[in-house]
Amino acid sequence: MIRYGVVLASVLGLAADGVTLDVGQYVNANRVRVLVFQGTISSRAGGEYVEILGRYCGASGDRLITGTQTRGGGAWRIENPNSEPPYNWTAVYSGTTFRARWERTYSEPYTWLLPAQPRVAKVSGTRTWVAHVSPATPTGQVPLKGKTIELQRRTAGGWVTMQRARLAYKPSLKWGAFNYEARFKIPTRGLTLRVHLPQGSAAPCYLPGSSATFRS
Repeated sequence: MIRYGVVLASVLGLAADGVTLDVGQYVNANRVRVLVFQGTISSRAGGEYVEILGRYCGASGDRLITGTQTRGGGAWRIENPNSEPPYNWTAVYSGTTFRARWERTYSEPYTWLLPAQPRVAKVSGTRTWVAHVSPATPTGQVPLKGKTIELQRRTAGGWVTMQRARLAYKPSLKWGAFNYEARFKIPTRGLTLRVHLPQGSAAPCYLPGSSATFRS
């Protein structure tokens, strides 16, 4: 089950005997994205420990993201990064699947997705631009090799695809160890362009996403 939101999103995993999970997000005053985990346990008891587990996209196992104790009535809430002592933080990435765990029970899973953010750089002295996609995961599990990325031109009627290319794995000191890239030759000058990673290429770890616009 996959649900998402860019500013604020939530999903309620219902359990007759266990723990529920509601996931939201906001951007704080420091422009940091904060994830909010909350729910209840079926016993309605206070002082019970609830863990948030996360499985990164492409990974085979869960890791502990954070944890907290329930309040009276069995409700619980915790943020990541945590805005209260001990101010702990665990890295999370688009495509991470979260579950709450209480005793031996688990909530329904929630997969958190963000739009892909390809970037573009011109090859000096040429009419060639290179699209770069660098997955933000700790071990680069995101399977992007061979996937299609599009060069799009802005028209009065919207964005129109001009070219398509396949992403190739190209580790780079500048773009990172998990850099994937594709090249586009653009002979026409003065066009307003962007590169776009479509749904079929962005899945399962991202939503479709586009680069900033640029001029040819």
